Amino acid sequence: MMKYIFSLVFSSTAALSFVTGQEPVDAIVPSDFFMDALSAAKSGSDDPMGTQRLIQVKDSSITPMVTASTAFKYTSNPDKTKTPSRKDGTALDLTLNLSVGLGEYGIGDDVLAVPAFNFMQMRTFNDPARDYGDQMQSYDVDVQMIGISVPFVLPNDFTLTIGHSYVAPSTFRGSDQVISYSNTPSIAFAKNFPLSWGDVISFSVGMSYTFSQGDSLEDQISDPDYFNFLKAVMEQNNLSPTSEYPANLQSGLGHTISLSYMSPVGEKLTLIPSFTYNNMMFSEGSFKNRSDKTCNLGLTASYAVYEWLNASAMTNYTWKTSSDNVSEFEDFIGGLSLGVSHAF
Repeated sequence: MMKYIFSLVFSSTAALSFVTGQEPVDAIVPSDFFMDALSAAKSGSDDPMGTQRLIQVKDSSITPMVTASTAFKYTSNPDKTKTPSRKDGTALDLTLNLSVGLGEYGIGDDVLAVPAFNFMQMRTFNDPARDYGDQMQSYDVDVQMIGISVPFVLPNDFTLTIGHSYVAPSTFRGSDQVISYSNTPSIAFAKNFPLSWGDVISFSVGMSYTFSQGDSLEDQISDPDYFNFLKAVMEQNNLSPTSEYPANLQSGLGHTISLSYMSPVGEKLTLIPSFTYNNMMFSEGSFKNRSDKTCNLGLTASYAVYEWLNASAMTNYTWKTSSDNVSEFEDFIGGLSLGVSHAF
């Protein structure tokens, strides 16, 4: 019986964007988990019986896995703005992740469903070296993410994944407060291209819709008398707190295209250059009809120190264009991470 390990990654850049008011790159549940998922169920091309079918697949047991990791990153644009006031900065991420494979289920002759559940808690400390004193503490954030995905492994290294994720960033400086929360159903289609020398090219396209809810103006103001005063002033000018400060700014339709190349170097080192394009089209609030296009060009080197310990170095360049010509930015990020994992 084949076994798979699942993981969801939520970047500190996306977490920071919740606090700064910048919308995060839309996170579609990864659909390229299965590099050669059908290879064990297929015979060689010279088999006189032809391609074998998945008639022997049986439901498998639940397979949980816990991962704890830390990452230290440099960013050239900590504010994620077009004209940043701070030219560079650093961030420290602490992440705890629980991934649970929920079994393997054969559908028909040659389709395999491999549902999975994922829970992630991440805390980001911006400017841990305190180069800017206490200025960056207001950007510090906790992010909680819960997701479920159902990848369908298809013949010829195709994968169709249907998923849903819940994301809730919150403050931890002073009193804890949920900044916003979002629910994002998604669908993604991926194709892997195994090469004869062992490398793998992965291509995927995905689409999702985000339903978001944040603080209204009334939620943001602790003094009810002050809120009533502002409300009265706005209403005198034919405005309303609901229309001017909508709580669903992050709602919208997103689609993503990604391409990656996985190249093993020896038995323990793997190099993965990648490119991702994301287009977010907002549908609610004052962002309605705004379109943001974000591109990310990255390179990751991952080294398996032991079976349970992994070290990685990563670098990526991100640039975003927007129809409002205000939310655009460029950012270069580089860093190191260390993670430990245990499968039950």
